[in-house]
Amino acid sequence: MLNITKMLLTVIFITTILTTTFGMTEIPLRVVVNGNKVSFPDAQPFIDENGRTQVPVRFVSEALGAKVDWDGDDKKVTLALNSRTVILTIGKRGYEINSQSYQMDTVAILQDSRTFVPIRFVSEALGASVVWDQATKSVYIKFDPSVPSAPLPTPLAGTVNYYDGIAFNNVTDVDEYGRITVEKSKEFLLKLANQLSFIKENGKYYIKCDYPEIPEGYEWSLGIRIHPKDGASIGYTPITRITDCKIPTDGSFKKEVTYFSNTSNIDFFTIAISINHIEMDNTGILDILYVADGSEKRVEFVPYTSLFPQEEYTDNFDFNRMFQWK
Repeated sequence: MLNITKMLLTVIFITTILTTTFGMTEIPLRVVVNGNKVSFPDAQPFIDENGRTQVPVRFVSEALGAKVDWDGDDKKVTLALNSRTVILTIGKRGYEINSQSYQMDTVAILQDSRTFVPIRFVSEALGASVVWDQATKSVYIKFDPSVPSAPLPTPLAGTVNYYDGIAFNNVTDVDEYGRITVEKSKEFLLKLANQLSFIKENGKYYIKCDYPEIPEGYEWSLGIRIHPKDGASIGYTPITRITDCKIPTDGSFKKEVTYFSNTSNIDFFTIAISINHIEMDNTGILDILYVADGSEKRVEFVPYTSLFPQEEYTDNFDFNRMFQWK
């Protein structure tokens, strides 16, 4: 009899658990601004892997009245409201408020061609107060432009300066050896790659480059090698003894390529770009490969150590803009 009773209790317990589980529905996230529930007609807010609520950046503009600008090349979103300007970069924990550097425990995200931002960090950075209600999965935001905003948090150490639009903090963007950090190096290297091109003018072939500005104490290293279908390859670097192949390390240049009268003989190009500390070398190289017929191409950041992962940018890189020799 005791065993039968135990079995019945077990069946009842399991049935109760299953009924409760299948009866539960996921509570959708709600965002409420000054008492008004915000409607998201298409892209919906969600909680990311760091436990932060991400919302479409358009919400910030419409609900808080902020001006939003998107830089697709550098993947940066800028939000301005009253006296505060907030800059976030997709995939980066570092962000800025009025040119001061701060750190989040999550990142802005590009998902389904939409930009999502962590609502707490953005709202508080713009001067609003934020409360999260776990029971109802609701974010309550209160913003009154007539009331003085809460003081900004203490910024990270260092000073932020801009070099061709790239923010550089002389403390947080430098490693213990004085080199530009891996993450910040990627920004500079991709900037240069987007300002390097192989052009044709009046029947002549040129390598054209506009070096971005960089912080004092660092220098660009650019190596270009053109590989023909037959014969030896030709290299263009700042350190070669061949005058016709020597290129500068700063400023702008347009170098005529005289070794090829017919580009149909070119097999492929290889390019290596780094930004070097004048005494301690670099933290990684941007490696570019392009086969002239377009059958193979690659843009990849290769860090100086395997402690950091390689990162590929091939899918989003504009090879047609760079390689215009036709």
